[in-house]
Amino acid sequence: MLRYLLRRINLLIITFLIINIIAFVFQQKQSVLIESDDMWISQYLQFVWHNLNGDLGISSVTGKPVFDELIVFLPATLELCFSAFLLSFLVGIPLGTLAGIYHQHWIRNTILSLTMIGYSIPVFWLALLLVMNSSVLLGWFPVSGRYNLLLEIPQITGFGIIDVMWLEPQARWPAFMSILSHLLLPTIVLAVVPTTEVIRQLSNSMAQVMSQNYIKAAATKGLSKTQIVMRHALHNALPPILPSLGLQFGNVLTMAMVLEVVFAWPGIGRWLISSIYQQDYVAIQGGMLAIATLVICTFVLTDIFTALIHPLRRREVYAQQ
Repeated sequence: MLRYLLRRINLLIITFLIINIIAFVFQQKQSVLIESDDMWISQYLQFVWHNLNGDLGISSVTGKPVFDELIVFLPATLELCFSAFLLSFLVGIPLGTLAGIYHQHWIRNTILSLTMIGYSIPVFWLALLLVMNSSVLLGWFPVSGRYNLLLEIPQITGFGIIDVMWLEPQARWPAFMSILSHLLLPTIVLAVVPTTEVIRQLSNSMAQVMSQNYIKAAATKGLSKTQIVMRHALHNALPPILPSLGLQFGNVLTMAMVLEVVFAWPGIGRWLISSIYQQDYVAIQGGMLAIATLVICTFVLTDIFTALIHPLRRREVYAQQ
């Protein structure tokens, strides 16, 4: 496990340095030309050192450090992404398990057909459709924003659902419901694609596990299908799909940036698009560098977590070498 952990950390460091090279070249294009190799290396090392210390430059529009602005906007985006992932697991695991159990059955065909439809729908079109029907026409959900502007929620962690705990007891519940009502619609839209991915991969993994001999042996002992799935099949089918679901975090983060504009969600995507309109190159570079680093760290941590709970993952990596 130690060897596997060191290899993953090396991958993280190398990828981080490559991303910094791209950002450094982008910065050089905006400032001065490189004069010599020594000067280029020295400047690059200083650039990496500043990034590691959170020094991403000063915004040319607001005059504030880019890192301070990221700390303000990033929690809102992460709250939206985490909610979407939670919803995708709550919906995707039961449906994916059903599709895997009933292999070559109309239940599997129906679930996978709905999955294909959900995967094919553009998120911005679905977002506009839900806003028009459930918010504008029916008035079930707020059209935009993160919570009611009349509420004063302290910015302790940046996560609204957590920060309501610092409110007075009589104001806590209305604030919590306001945050949930604003969060529900963008979460549903953002969760569509990862839910379809969970269903598709889990159904294939579950179908493979259900065909194993130990599952057939459990059935001959008189265990019901529910007992077989809960005791033997599900915890063997879930770990192999976790690394690919970790890769989905990058796609969810990208889609969240689009949805933040549609729902006026005060996250990093809306902040980045505003920076692009204002030609704030320092903010764009710092924001993209932070997002790329976050995606890579998420993938590596997911991979390490999978290796901890699923030792066969380590053997698969060694077998490929």
